[in-house]
Amino acid sequence: MLEPIDLEGFLKIFTFNKKRDLEKYCSEVVIYRRDFVAFVLACDAGRMPFGHRIHYCDYIPKHLLPSKSEREALPENGVGPLKGNARKMVRKIHQLFDERLCIFGHMFYSPSLWEWHFFYFNQRDVDEERPNHWKKGAHVHLINWLWPKHDAQSLWSTLTSGNARLPNSFHIRFVSEPGKGLEAPAKEG
Repeated sequence: MLEPIDLEGFLKIFTFNKKRDLEKYCSEVVIYRRDFVAFVLACDAGRMPFGHRIHYCDYIPKHLLPSKSEREALPENGVGPLKGNARKMVRKIHQLFDERLCIFGHMFYSPSLWEWHFFYFNQRDVDEERPNHWKKGAHVHLINWLWPKHDAQSLWSTLTSGNARLPNSFHIRFVSEPGKGLEAPAKEG
């Protein structure tokens, strides 16, 4: 089993009672992949006071879905240069890899749903090799019970309904392994 990197730093996220304090902490903390995975596994095994649900799905822009005529044109094109709708079909397939979103959501919740924490990200958010929309790089999004206009059930419904538009959240730096953007914190003792 892999050793945690900064599990205590990650677990502290679950202790805040004021959104402003959580926001300040989220701007400083780093979540390491193995700590996140360890927490998920502990919740799933019943060793934490939170339940856990995960949902993931692909969101494909409608303009990239091939029409029937484009799908039929590809085999009809035969061997050789692509023409017309066959060419359009292949271009859409290539563009699909650039534009589609694969969204992952993790909900951690108390049995009563009074306290909940929702982490979500897409494949671009956690890519440490390419630039993304956050100036600090690879990250996950967090929204939790401290947001006054949201609740666990409506957020979960939004995620699972096929709606890729999730509410504003805090960004938290995400690193797959020490040495990929950040070094592990020094261990005390």
